[in-house]
Amino acid sequence: MQESTFRIIMRPDNIGVIIVDDTSEATLRHWHDYSIADMDTYTQPVKRLYDMRNLDTMSLQAVRTAIKVRKHPNADLIYSAILTSNNTVSALVNVALSVQAGGHFQLFTEESQAITWLHQKVPD
Repeated sequence: MQESTFRIIMRPDNIGVIIVDDTSEATLRHWHDYSIADMDTYTQPVKRLYDMRNLDTMSLQAVRTAIKVRKHPNADLIYSAILTSNNTVSALVNVALSVQAGGHFQLFTEESQAITWLHQKVPD
């Protein structure tokens, strides 16, 4: 069985950097379980930088999983900057995140622009 490539690194500026290298079942399950448990603790807005630059494509299961995560009651507290380098991945991420109104997300190709946007949206 394939191992999860999901990992999260907390930066000193309170941005959680979520990195995935594939959309395997193991990675999706890991990301889903982490996200649900993490959102259960939210009381104020949080900043997340999703680094998806290593993905060439996304599975339909990844889109479905993102839609499930977006339905959590605290999902609107997440400000997500999504780094992609692929038009197909960008389009699928856009679909998944736009399912629930009120989401705070933006797609980027440059990490510095993504970080600037997050700090503007959720000041420390």
